[in-house]
Amino acid sequence: MKRKLKMSRLPLISVFFLAPSPSLSPRGALAPAFLHLPHRAQAHAHALRARLPAPLAPAAPAASTASPEAPASGAVPGKPMVLVAEKLGAAGLALLREFANVDCSYGLSPEELRAKISLCDALIVRSGTKVGRDVFEASGGRLRVVGRAGVGIDNVDLAAATEHGCLVVNAPTANTVAAAEHGIALLTAMARNIAQADASLKAGEFSRCTLDSRK
Repeated sequence: MKRKLKMSRLPLISVFFLAPSPSLSPRGALAPAFLHLPHRAQAHAHALRARLPAPLAPAAPAASTASPEAPASGAVPGKPMVLVAEKLGAAGLALLREFANVDCSYGLSPEELRAKISLCDALIVRSGTKVGRDVFEASGGRLRVVGRAGVGIDNVDLAAATEHGCLVVNAPTANTVAAAEHGIALLTAMARNIAQADASLKAGEFSRCTLDSRK
């Protein structure tokens, strides 16, 4: 009897900490099966549970604010869209994907480029894609950067880019190593009469004595 009275004085908050879901307890009691509370403690527990506010319903998912024109396949909301119109190295693409959604669409016709450019914030080209006034006008003001993966920017209409507030950037040192290698190759070809030997061989001759660079 004393044991039951002592248990009846348990703080009601401890009853709620110890008690699992009512469905797991016998006879609908709040306490688990191994804790047999007296009727007085059960009554207090039921009364306190009745005064607790009902659990909040799960919040409805927020309505999507993404533009219906935004590409849905793999695009991450909040990241800029970069259109890569000509082939780039894997390392460059991996770097771009760290902070932007990248659309690699190679060999686009002028019509296809104008159709896609309105969904892009940046465009990367090499020398084969012409970025004229029609491309800037088709972008509707969304295109902010045109990147030229190379030195020359003669395939980009700079005046139209300025009028539409678009930045044009290039890579002036991209071919430094290639230019140096080409220069060394030309010096070697001149020293060894490579061009003359090639022409002589194609003509059916092989004047080894006249082409010997050591003489």
